[in-house]
Parts: sequence; structure tokens; C-alpha cells
Amino acid sequence: MGTAAAVAFRDLSGSVVRLPLAFRLALDDIHGRYRRTVLGPLWITLAQAVTIAGFVFVYSVLFKVDPHRYALYLAAGFPIWLLIANYLSDMPNAFINARGFIESFGLPWLTHIWRRSIAYAITFLHHLVTLFVVMAMLGVTPRIEMLLAIPALLVLTLAGTGFGLILAVFGARYRDLQPATQMSAGFLFMFSPVMWRPEQLSGSIEWVYHLNPLYHFIQLLREPLLGQAPPLAAWIGCTAGAVALFALGFFTYLVSRRRLYHWL
Repeated sequence: MGTAAAVAFRDLSGSVVRLPLAFRLALDDIHGRYRRTVLGPLWITLAQAVTIAGFVFVYSVLFKVDPHRYALYLAAGFPIWLLIANYLSDMPNAFINARGFIESFGLPWLTHIWRRSIAYAITFLHHLVTLFVVMAMLGVTPRIEMLLAIPALLVLTLAGTGFGLILAVFGARYRDLQPATQMSAGFLFMFSPVMWRPEQLSGSIEWVYHLNPLYHFIQLLREPLLGQAPPLAAWIGCTAGAVALFALGFFTYLVSRRRLYHWL
């Protein structure tokens, strides 16, 4: 265990030092996905814009809400959900898909976790273009509180990286985990306030979002995007949760590091 722990901590420190490399690899992953296309990564933004337009057209009527306000709400919340869904559906295969890199290069294994987290964050920033376009169309002026989205994104990324590390380790051992988490993402989407507002639920079903940990992370990032400052309790709770998730993820990696290569 002592040797395995030393290797795990060396992987962690080495991966942090190599964050610029992880950033370049993440950019290459995104560019590779759209190589030889006309619009390139702008397809990410266009696909989300079309989806949001469809949701606004239909659900603003169903929910009987102002379509302008709903468009802003959805344009701020939908990118956050896609960020979370990427962790759920893609992270279980992180080590599996990186097997060639692991066998060919001496990079710290955790570099491949950071690589995916950074790629998700970059994709999230692409998605935010839709929000700013909607704001411009509706004549909404950006507020200084929107800058709070930067630390909120860092908190969510830390939490996602920790949880993603857990998924990556167990996904290498149990190959059924990836389709299972992919399926659960759709289930969690229905119970997360992305397309609906928390105040639309009342009475005996308020637990749907109160007991959903994703709700608090979504709110922490969405409120600044909508020009509101999250309360201090939200910052403290989400930051503590993110640190705890990352610690748990690293502990999972530490105790599994010795066998992880054989699982691949």
C-alpha cells in the first residue's frame, strides 16, 4: 500500500504540473471531433441553440411562462446540465479510452482525467455563446455578478473531476457502468431544475430538488449567469462538497491504482 500510495500521490502532483498539457490535449480532442467540417466547434453552439429554441417554443406554452424570461433561464441552465451530463456519461470510459496513451507514454494517469474535465469546461464555454446571443436579442445588459460564474465553474469542475475519477476507476473494472450512468443522466435530468423552476414545485414534492445534490451546483453556477449573486451558504456548501468529492475520488484511485492497469 505504501508504494501504491506514493505512486498515486506522484500521479496527482505530476498531473497538476502538467495541466497545460492536459489543456492542449483537451483542445485537440475538441478539434478532432470536428476536423474537416465547415463550422468546426461552432456546431456545439449551433446544436444547443436549436435545442433551446425548440424547448422555448413548446415549454413556455406548457408552463405558461414568459418566453423571453424562459429563454434566458434555459440558455443559462442547459449548458450547466450538459457539463454535468458529460461527467456522468463519458467519465466511466476515461481510463479505458486512454489505454493507448497509458501504454505508450509515461504521463501521470490523472492527466487523462484533467484532460476530459478541461474539455468539458471548454465545451461549456462554447455553449455560453447561446446565452449571450439571447441576452443581446432581448436587450439584457450583462451585470458584474456574472463574473462570479468563474469561481462557480471552478467549484463545479473540481466536484466533477473528483466524481469523474470515481466513475473512471469503477468504469475500468465494471464495463456496464458507462451505459448505466448514461441512462441515469436522463433520469436525473427530469429531477433537476433545468427546464423547470424550483418554485413551480410546491407542497409534498419539493423534496425532488431539495434532496438532489445537483440542484445546488446548478444553482451556484446559474445564478451568476442570470446576474444574481449566490448566497454565502451556497458557496460554502458547494465548495465543501467539491473538496470532499475530490478527496473521495483520489482515495478511490489510491486504493485501486495497483490493479487499475490490469482492469484495462
